[in-house]
Amino acid sequence: MINKTSSIPFLQYGEVFTQDSNELFGIDKSHILDITSKSINFFYQSTDDVYFRAAQGIILLIVTKDIDSGIYEEFAMHRIVKLKKGIYYNFVAVSDDCKLEFTGKAGTYTSSHLPKVHYKYKRLEPGFRINEILSYYYSVRSGDYFFPGETLGYWELTFVDNGTLHTKINEKDYEINNYDIVLYGPGQFHDQMTTTNNTCSYLTVIFDMDIRHPELLIDKVFHADRDITKVINLFVKASRDDNPFSKDLMLCYLMEIIARLLQQDTKKEDKKNDTSSPMQKQFENELLDEIMLYIAENIYLPLSVEDLCYQFSISRSSLQSLFRTYLNVAPKQYISHLKLKKSKELIKENKYTISQISSMLGFTSIHYFSRKFKAYYGINPTDYAKTIYN
Repeated sequence: MINKTSSIPFLQYGEVFTQDSNELFGIDKSHILDITSKSINFFYQSTDDVYFRAAQGIILLIVTKDIDSGIYEEFAMHRIVKLKKGIYYNFVAVSDDCKLEFTGKAGTYTSSHLPKVHYKYKRLEPGFRINEILSYYYSVRSGDYFFPGETLGYWELTFVDNGTLHTKINEKDYEINNYDIVLYGPGQFHDQMTTTNNTCSYLTVIFDMDIRHPELLIDKVFHADRDITKVINLFVKASRDDNPFSKDLMLCYLMEIIARLLQQDTKKEDKKNDTSSPMQKQFENELLDEIMLYIAENIYLPLSVEDLCYQFSISRSSLQSLFRTYLNVAPKQYISHLKLKKSKELIKENKYTISQISSMLGFTSIHYFSRKFKAYYGINPTDYAKTIYN
């Protein structure tokens, strides 16, 4: 996060004013300097206090008290800035057409040309860009399904939400299990298949993307954590929304999915270096795993938050905090979402009616079940069943 010159950290270098600028920057009192560079290799230093303001564009003020330290601080120019004498300083342009106004009444300016000084502004630019989503669809495959393969000039993402899918990418075999993701890069030949008696359902998204380092995504299988799975569900929900901006949301969600996949290795490294309260974290993770397992094993019961508190001898506030911290969801909402996911699996099996599934999972009525299902998946259970079997 970049501080502004009006922030508290800048007080060690100077201060800002909101007074009438004409007092300092009147006619024949100031000079205009074009700021175009994104990097610096020297600092200025003044023998007196200096006054500046950004007359046009966004300008960063780079300052240090000790040029030998190699430690420089950056501040976005905000308001009229008074810089203390003796401070080393220079400017870089963040936006185009930057103009800096400074007053000549501050005294003399001297430049310190120091070859060892090097600062370059790090622009906040995307590491990848999704230009277009060309196609997206949900598939349910029975056992012994075989797709002979293809080569596309686009990226293709496959997310398995149930079962196991086998794929071969450039003659190398991969197995994609529940909540796994694989990405095929442009020009990568790939096939897909299921084994005998093994059904599989998965989401496919074909899209055009520019990325600096495609090798970070291809030839590997990712596992969708809770955050990624949540975004995938939002992507699917947006795809069924008639709102004119839902397609923009889909692009945003897909970008978030890709960004989170790219972060996975970094997160693993961060976890290795995280030494804060390891015993407490281990206890909380083990307790949460036990609670989640209990909910899954008793999914057909009318579970409540009170039941969980009694079963695990935990207060309601502690239970709420545990779920919020690690799952970013309330325990009641987690139970509801898990029941809805189970209902989706039961609909796929085609053994029970919608009414029976609603009753089996403890919903108070089929109408309430239908409302919850549509709110979560963007489609009512009856229409969802038709998309699979019709």
